[in-house]
Amino acid sequence: MSFRRPSAALFAALSAVGLGLPATGALVDGAAAAGPVPNTVVALLQGYMPSNQINIKQGESILFIDADPTAGPGHSFTEDVPEGVTPKFDSGIVPPGTFKEVPDISSLAPGEYKVRCKIHIVVKGTLTVG
Repeated sequence: MSFRRPSAALFAALSAVGLGLPATGALVDGAAAAGPVPNTVVALLQGYMPSNQINIKQGESILFIDADPTAGPGHSFTEDVPEGVTPKFDSGIVPPGTFKEVPDISSLAPGEYKVRCKIHIVVKGTLTVG
């Protein structure tokens, strides 16, 4: 499922952990967004929201939010590749209550990519670029 803007339930979850986001996605990493609002993926508890199956169109981007106050150092949105292989995309560790646009997502070729958190092995999913 592809989302252009966070849903009301997502805002409620983010409010519960004290993370406020602009309603229109006007800010990304503290700067005005130049293009369309990115798709939103949230790490919360043991998975990605709105689903562990993320679908985007080629050229779109992803805003990754860590809304999990129990995540310790944070979560990541990283391509799941074998050890020693460089992932095509990696958010890096995003601390709880913060967000970041995931680098290199918009340049991905169409296809399916396995996704995982670098710290929490139970947080995983699939990114499909159409």
